[in-house]
Formats: sequence, C-alpha cells, structure tokens
Amino acid sequence: MSMSRKGRSALQETVQAGLPTWRDHANGTLSLPDDMRVFDRFFFGAFGDCNLPVTLYGHDGRRLVHPLSPGETSPFPEHFAEFAGRANGPRFAMTEAGLVYVFDRLERWPLAPRSVAAIAVFVTRETFAASTALDLTPSEFRLVSLLLTGHDLASAAAFVDASYDTKRKQVRLILEKAGVNGQPALLREISIALSSYILDDLLRPDQRSPEVDLVRDVYGRDVVVHSISFDATRDIPVWEFGARRGQPILYFHSMLAPIMFTPDMVEELRAKNLRLLMIPRHFFRANDGAGTAQRQILKAASEIVEYFCGEPVICMGESAGCAWAAQFTRHHPEQVSEVVFVATPQAIRPEDEARVLSGSAALFSEVSTRFRQDGRVIAGLTRIYNAIARVPSLGRKSLDFMLREAPSDLASIDVAYRSLALGEWIRLIANKAARASIDEVAHLHSDWVKDLSSLTRPMRFFHGVEDTLCPIDDARAMAAGIPGTTFRSFEDAGHLVLGQKLDQILDGLFVDQNANDSVIEQSV
Repeated sequence: MSMSRKGRSALQETVQAGLPTWRDHANGTLSLPDDMRVFDRFFFGAFGDCNLPVTLYGHDGRRLVHPLSPGETSPFPEHFAEFAGRANGPRFAMTEAGLVYVFDRLERWPLAPRSVAAIAVFVTRETFAASTALDLTPSEFRLVSLLLTGHDLASAAAFVDASYDTKRKQVRLILEKAGVNGQPALLREISIALSSYILDDLLRPDQRSPEVDLVRDVYGRDVVVHSISFDATRDIPVWEFGARRGQPILYFHSMLAPIMFTPDMVEELRAKNLRLLMIPRHFFRANDGAGTAQRQILKAASEIVEYFCGEPVICMGESAGCAWAAQFTRHHPEQVSEVVFVATPQAIRPEDEARVLSGSAALFSEVSTRFRQDGRVIAGLTRIYNAIARVPSLGRKSLDFMLREAPSDLASIDVAYRSLALGEWIRLIANKAARASIDEVAHLHSDWVKDLSSLTRPMRFFHGVEDTLCPIDDARAMAAGIPGTTFRSFEDAGHLVLGQKLDQILDGLFVDQNANDSVIEQSV
C-alpha cells in the first residue's frame, strides 16, 4: 500500500477506488469544522435508517448535510431561501427538483443541535403513489405538488407555462382518480396521507432493530438473539452462536461487520462444543451520564459473562476487537482463562508519521496518524465511509482495492458478499452506526498495547502472512515482547484469517501452551 505514481497515499487511493470521480481534496474532506461534525453525527444517528431522501436545514436556510459522492445530484438546494427564518409547522415546499416536505417539530429529537431548524424530505412520484395509492402522470404529479405548496390553479398553470383551462381539466381527471369531490378535499386527503407516510419513516427508525433482522436473515435459527436488562435504564444486545452448553468464547468482532467471514461458522463451533457470545458494539446504545461508551461496553461484557457463563471464558478479539479483548482482560482478569488475538492491529509508534509522509505506511497507520494530527479527521472519515458504504458497488470496489495484494482476502470478500450479506452489513453500519464504527478507529488510538504487558492470562496470536492492512511483522514483534505467548502464522491467509482458518484457529485454542521466556511460533 505504498505511494502511487500519482503521489496518492494508501487512504487516498482506497477512497479513489470507491469513488472513481472523487478528486484529490482529502485534506478538506478529512477536516470538517466542528459544527459539521455535530450535524453529521445527529443526522446519521437519527435518520440513517430512513428509506426516503432526508436532509437538515438551519435557521438561515442553509443545508447542513452534504453528500460526498460526486455525480450524485442532491434534490435539496444548498440554500432554501423560501424556508429561511420561517417556522410555520409541517408543510410542503417546492424546489427546482420538486416537492419537499418540511418538518420543524424538533422536540421529537432531543439530541438535535440548536442550529437545526427543520428536517426536509424529498417526495418522489413513487413515494407519492405509495402513500396515496394515486398513480399520477408526471404532469399531474407536478400540478398537485404546486397546489400542495399553496399555489392556486391560475398560478400553478402560469408556473408550468400552461393555460388555466388545460390545468382545470387536469384537476378534474385527478379528482376522478382520487374519488373525491372538490380540490380542497383532494389536497386534504393527499396531505394527510403523505404526512403520515413520511413521519412513519422519520420516526420509526428508533423502534427498528434492522441489525437483528439482518443477523436472523443470515443465520436463521443458528443465532440466538438476547436483549438483557441488568438495570432499569439499559438493555444489552447479545448474540449467541454454536453449542448452547459448550465452552464459552467472549468474541469482540472486527470493525467491518459483526460476523465472521465463513458460512460454516456455526457448524464448526458446534463440532468443537464451543459457544460464542458477542455484543454487537456498533449497535450498542450507550446511556448519557453512565460513563463513556467504552466503559459501558466493557461493563456490559462483564455482566454478560457472569450471567451467561458463570466461569472464566476464552476472550477473543479480531482486528479492531483486539483492543477490546485486551482492555476487558485487564479490567476483568478473573473472568478470562486465556486471550486470543486474531489479525492484530498495529501499535502506535512515533515513526508512523514519517512512514505516512513517505507514502510507505499501511492504511491502518495512515488513518491513525491523520487522526492524531487533527481530531476533526474523524468527522471527515465518517462522511467518506458513508459515501462509499451506502452504495454497495462502491463499497465492494474499495474493499477489493484495499485488499488487492491478498488473494485470500479477495476470495473471502467474494464469499461474504454472496453468502453472508456483507454489502448489507456495511450499508447498515453506514446508515445506523457510522459514527460508532468510526469511533472504533479512535478507540484503537488509545495505547491498548500497553495493557498486554500487565495481563497475566495466557495469550495466543493468529495472523495471516498476506495481511496488508496490519502487516504480520508488527504483530510478530508485539507478541515477541510478551513472554510465554504463542504466535501462529498462516501462509495462505490475509487480514480475514479468522474466517479463512477458523477450524485451525479453534483447534489451536486447545493446544497445550508451554510457557517460556520467548514467543513460541508456528507457521502453517
């Protein structure tokens, strides 16, 4: 992942692969102002799961959320002059692109920033037909749109450069289709139907659990979905796979998706009498005032182990999950029998910045260094992630490019897209939990590697030789500094080694470990 002939870094090249027409404005994109970070965080948290096109406007009529994907023409104007300064309740308005529903009852969203004045929803002809059961022609739909926004028939006719008589006849046809008498009744029924349909989409996401629907679609009866309440204010999601009474594994998943990249995962767990428990971190709802989300997740994991297991567990972390596994073991050593690190991320090192400047840094190092240099980069990464992940074909292009030097990873990605709904997982995270997933990067910037030296439990490392995201030499050096640790490498595996070598990794958990003063290494 070195600097290309055009001078782009690993991050720039990966983004370019996903957004082919994106131009080199990474520095601006990766350093949004603080207020834009706030708007993005609220918007994607509240409306990322909506099916309709949605955006936010400020009190001055300025659009607060901007698409990043080039070539994607937004139906929402940069400045909604007709709206600025008005607060007249829910209503319809016209833009050059068409009909927009404006909703300014922000009390429904207590976390909305004060600068947000209204939510705007673009109404397509398809949305209109779905909500009203009226199949109008484009001309009829435009006329009804103008009438909904306050035009009378004469001004609507003038607006579209048509005669009054032509539009009067058109209204009669629309009335016949709707089965109502009179224009006021028509507009009243349409307004009620459209408003109800739109608000259902805006307000319902808080009650949805699309991640539960998706995991059940993928694994069916092979997954048990729990929601456990340990106090009056918190529900903890827990997903369980494998043998119900088997040896428990507390699994901290990777950042890409809360699944392993193998269709045979459940069968292999059952065959070895293993029971895998995980908290889908991306979809964990932290409570304000109850400490950081990180501490709440670690506490929840401890409660899960105590409630479900009643015995020490194997604590396994994959990729970004390695930091969580290390921190959980440090805080709750009595609940852990051994720690397993798979596809271990790189440690933070002073020389990383120089490697980024020279173009020799791996993608993980570059993202980490950029974030340390400017905290606003996290908001830019959120925008880029959403722009790519919301379009399945773009997400696939970026992954294929990012893992292009690891044939084993490319094969795993292909299987995951075909059999494990990986594209839907990535899109779901972008829609519902983009901020949570990007926060994982920030979490990895904490010096979690320092926790390893204080751990008293046996440790095992598994790593793919083809791993280009987290090079094996870094993981090998990390393990070498911890006495009594085993390190196992796989020649024909990459960053997604857990899915590629799950059977062998699970077998490796039960190999006797002979503690000594140096790393025990095996290469397969």
